[in-house]
Amino acid sequence: MLLDKVKHILCISLILLVGVTTLYACKSDDKELQGEPVLQVQKSIGFKKEGGEVAVPVKSNREWNASVTEGKEWLTARKASDTELTVSAISSPEKGVREGNITITNNALTAKLRVVQTGGDLIIEVAEESHVIQVAGTGNDHIEVNLLSNTDYEVVIPEEAKDWITEKEVPDTRADLASSTRIFSIASNPLTTERNATIKFVSKENTNIYDQSEIKQQKKSSDISGVNPEKDVKLKVTGGYDTDHQPGQDISKSYDGQFGGTCYHSTWSQSAKFPVTLEYQFDQNQLTLDYILYHSRNGNGNFGAFELYIKPQGSADFVHIQDYDFKGAGGSHRILLNDPVVPAAVQFKVKSGLNDFVSCDEMEFFHAAENPLDEQLITVFTDRSCSELRPDASDETINRLPAFFNVLAKSLQSNTYPEAEKRFRIQSYQAYSVPEYWGDKLRTNYYSPLCNPTGIITNAGEEMVVLADGIPQGESISLRCCSDLGPDGEERFLKNGINKFSFSRAGNLFVIYQKLDPRGMPAVKIHFPPQYVEITEHARVGFNVWDLTVDKTDDLFREYIRKAKSVTLDGSDKCVFVLKGRKILFTALKDLLQNQDNFKQYGVVRGMERWDNLIDWEQELAAIDTYSNTGEFNSLMHVTTFTDGLYATNYYINMAAGDVSTKDGWGFKNNFDPRDMDKNQDNEWGPGHELGHMHQGAINWPSTTESSNNLFSNYVVYKINQWGSRGSSIGTLATYRYAPPTPWSRFMHPRDPNTLAFTPQDMTSDDANKYGLYQGEASEMHMRLNQQLWTYFERIGKKPNTIRKIFEQGRTPEFWLPFNDPGAAQLMYARNVAKAANMDMTEFFDAWGFFIPVSFKLYAYGSFSYTVTQDMINQTLAYMKTFSTKCPPIEYIEDRRYQAGAGGNQKGISEDGGDVGYFETFQNNVKITKTVSYTVSGRTYTVTNGEQAVAFELIKDGKKVWFANRFVFTVPAGADIEGAELYAVQADGQRIKANK
Repeated sequence: MLLDKVKHILCISLILLVGVTTLYACKSDDKELQGEPVLQVQKSIGFKKEGGEVAVPVKSNREWNASVTEGKEWLTARKASDTELTVSAISSPEKGVREGNITITNNALTAKLRVVQTGGDLIIEVAEESHVIQVAGTGNDHIEVNLLSNTDYEVVIPEEAKDWITEKEVPDTRADLASSTRIFSIASNPLTTERNATIKFVSKENTNIYDQSEIKQQKKSSDISGVNPEKDVKLKVTGGYDTDHQPGQDISKSYDGQFGGTCYHSTWSQSAKFPVTLEYQFDQNQLTLDYILYHSRNGNGNFGAFELYIKPQGSADFVHIQDYDFKGAGGSHRILLNDPVVPAAVQFKVKSGLNDFVSCDEMEFFHAAENPLDEQLITVFTDRSCSELRPDASDETINRLPAFFNVLAKSLQSNTYPEAEKRFRIQSYQAYSVPEYWGDKLRTNYYSPLCNPTGIITNAGEEMVVLADGIPQGESISLRCCSDLGPDGEERFLKNGINKFSFSRAGNLFVIYQKLDPRGMPAVKIHFPPQYVEITEHARVGFNVWDLTVDKTDDLFREYIRKAKSVTLDGSDKCVFVLKGRKILFTALKDLLQNQDNFKQYGVVRGMERWDNLIDWEQELAAIDTYSNTGEFNSLMHVTTFTDGLYATNYYINMAAGDVSTKDGWGFKNNFDPRDMDKNQDNEWGPGHELGHMHQGAINWPSTTESSNNLFSNYVVYKINQWGSRGSSIGTLATYRYAPPTPWSRFMHPRDPNTLAFTPQDMTSDDANKYGLYQGEASEMHMRLNQQLWTYFERIGKKPNTIRKIFEQGRTPEFWLPFNDPGAAQLMYARNVAKAANMDMTEFFDAWGFFIPVSFKLYAYGSFSYTVTQDMINQTLAYMKTFSTKCPPIEYIEDRRYQAGAGGNQKGISEDGGDVGYFETFQNNVKITKTVSYTVSGRTYTVTNGEQAVAFELIKDGKKVWFANRFVFTVPAGADIEGAELYAVQADGQRIKANK
C-alpha cells in the first residue's frame, strides 16, 4: 500500500488536472485575445522504478522557465521548446514511493507539476477520491477510477454486479506507468433501494496486493429532470390604455416584462383620479384567459378595491366579471376566472390604492394548459397528490408511468417511502383567514399569513416537483419561500396535479391558503415527493417545524431541533426553526433554540401553551373571539426573534433574541416559558404589551399608542394571577389635571430631569423621543383610564361585556376613531364608552382632561394637528346628557391598596395605590356612615374617619380644584385651593362635606 501522503498527492493531482483542463478549454482563447497571461500545465506525471524521460506540454503566451523545487537529487527539468518541458528521473533505489515538485512560471502566473516515482515494492493504490463513488439512480456512462500501480493487475467485478457495472475501455494493465484511469459504465438502477458493489484491482504477481473502489448507486431514479409538465401560455398584450399616469410611467410599463424595473404609476404629485382605468388589449388572440397575475411594486399604489371587466373577441362591449379588494397588500396576486373567455381586452377600474396612488409592476395574463399526465397518474394513485396508491393499482399500470412517478409508486407499494419524512412531505393544509381583510374589519394589526409551515426547505435555484390535490375551483393557493424570520418571500402559485418551479432565494416553504371565511373550505393535500437532480436532493425535509397540535411533546421537539437542516443563504448556512401552536407561530434561529439555556432545560410545550393562552385572553378582551371561536377568523399571531428590540408591526411582533453566541436570548429567555415569564411582572407585561399593540386599533388614537395597549398588558397579568396591575397613582392624575389644569393630550413625561416637575409642554421637535420614552406620552398615567373602566364594568361585574362593546362599537362607522384627527378621536372615544355603558360619562372623562380645549402639534409615531375646540366639547357633553343614568365616580376606582415600600407591582398592593377607592367599596356600594373630618397644615391635608369614602375632593366656588385617595396628601403650589372645602366622595357619587 502507498503512504497516506502519496494518496493525498495523487487525489489532488488528478482532480486539479481535470479542473484546469476544463477551465482553460472554456476561457484560454479569450484571455490570449485580451492579452491576459495564460499558463497551462498538467498537474502530475509518474515514473516507474527504472525512471526515464517524459515530455510535458506547456502552453503560455509569455516567456516561461522551469525549475525543480523538490527532488533535485533524482529529478531534472529542461525547457525543450516554447511548448514543451522535458522531465527526467533516474532509477529509484527505494522500495516505496518518492515524490518531487517542479515549478513553472511566466512571471505573471505560476504552476506546479508534481512528480511521483514508484519503488521496488509492488503497489496498487486507488486514489482517495475513487475509494467510494456515489452514482445517481439514473446511472452514469463514464465513471473514472484513478489508481497508481507498478504491477500488472486484474480488474475484478463481482459476478452479481456484472449486469450493471461494465468496463468501457480496457487499458494495458502491465506495469509500464505509475498511474492509470479505469472507466466504467453504471446502468440505471431499477430497484427502489440503493445497491452497492466493490470493484477490486488485484496484482497478478501477488494476489495479496490489491486495492478496491466501492460503487454506491442510489435507488431507482427520483430525478425530476424528466418531469416537464405542460406550461401555461402567457397571452401577449398588444396595447394598453390608462386614464392617469406619471410621465414615463404609463400602462406600457406594466406589460414590458421588466420585473422590478420602471412600473406603471399614477401621477406622483397628487392623489390618483379614481377610478383609474387600466385597459390591456389582445389583438388576434384565440386562447381563453384563465387567470391574471398582478405583481405589485410593494409600495405606493398597490391595488385596493377594483372592478374587473373583459371584452370578449368579436364583441364591442365589456362584461363586468367581479369586484375585488387587495387591501393595498404587496406581493403577487392571482385572479382566477371561473368562466374562461377569449379576451379582446381586459379592463381594471381601480377605486382605491395604497396611499391614494395606483401602481403596477407587471400584469400577466395566462391560458392554463392541460397536463395529459394527470389522467394517467390517477389510474395508479388515489388523487393527483400521488401520495397513496389505488387498491387496484397493478405492477403493469405502475410500470407504464414515467420514471419519476414509477419510482414514487413503487416506494409506496413496497413501504420504502421514507417514513420519518412523511410527516412533512405529505400533509393536508387547511384554509386560514385573509389577514388584511380581518385586520381592517377588527381594527387590528394584520395577523400572519404564514399559518401553514411545511417543514420543506430549498436552496436558491433548485427546481422542485410539488403535487397537489383538492384545490377548489377559483381558489388561489401558493407556496411562499421565506429566507428570514419574517413573513416576506417569493410566491409560486399551485394548481392541482404536477407543479414544477424554483425560487431565487433559499428558505423555508409555507403554504398560503386564505379565504375571507375559511369555514367549510376543504383541506388541500400537498405532496413534496423525494426528488433529486443528478445526486443532489431537492425539496428537502428540514425537520425544522414543530406543531403543538401534531407533534405534542418536548421529546419530539428535541429530536427535530437536533435533525434540523440549514439552507445556503448568501454564502452561509442558515436554519430557521418554526414553532406552531393553536394561535401562535414563532420563528427562531436553530442556534437560539439549541443554545439558550432555558430552552434546553424546559423544552417548548409549556411556553407554546402559555402563548396560545395570551392570544386567547387578548382576543376575549377585545371581542375578537366572537369570530375566532367559530373559526371564521383563524389566522395565527407570528412572533419573530430578530436580535434587537420588542416591537409590533403588521404581520408579526418581535421578541428580541439577544446575542445567541452568549446564550442570552433575553426576549425568549424572559418571556417564553411561564417558569421564566412569571418570575416578575415585567416578563408578563412585555408580551401582553406587544400583543396589545396588535389589538388596540379600535380604542387607539395618537397620544394613546403606548397606553391603550396596556389594557391588554394589565389583563394578561390579571389572568396569570401572579402579580398586580401597573400604572401611575390617582395623586399623579390630580397633579396632571390641576397643577395646572392640563388636557389629556398633554399628559406627558416630566421635562425637567432634575426636578421631574410635571410641566406640560408641546412637543415641538421631529425627534419624537426627545422628551422621553414612549414618544413623550405619559403611558403609565394614561393606561389607568382603561384599567378603571375594566375594573368597574368587568372585574366587579357592574356591567359585564362593556369593554367588549367598546371594541365592537369602535369597529363601526359610528364610533370609528379618525386616526388623522386625534382631537376628534379623543371625544369619539368618550362617546363610545358612554354608549357601551349606557351611562353619562361626563364626570369620568372630565377627570381625565378630555373636556379642555387644546390646539398644538403632536409628534408621536408621526406628526398630527391635535385640536379640541369648545364647540367639539359642547357637542360631546350634549351627547352625554342623552343617557339618563350617571356613571358613579369610577375615576377614583383602584385595584391596589396603598402600602409604603410595596414596589414591583405586587398583587393588590402598591406605593401607587390608595387608602380609599379600592374596588370592593364600589362593588358593595358602601355608604359613608362615619363623620369625616380633616386638618390642614400649610398645603397638607390629614383626613380622619374617611375609610368608607372612595376619594376626597377640594371644592372651591362649586368647582373641583383637587382630589386625592390618600388620608394624608399635599397639594402642589400650582393648584389654587385658597378657600376650598373638603368633601368625602361616596361610591354612588354623593359628596359629603367633611368637618374641619
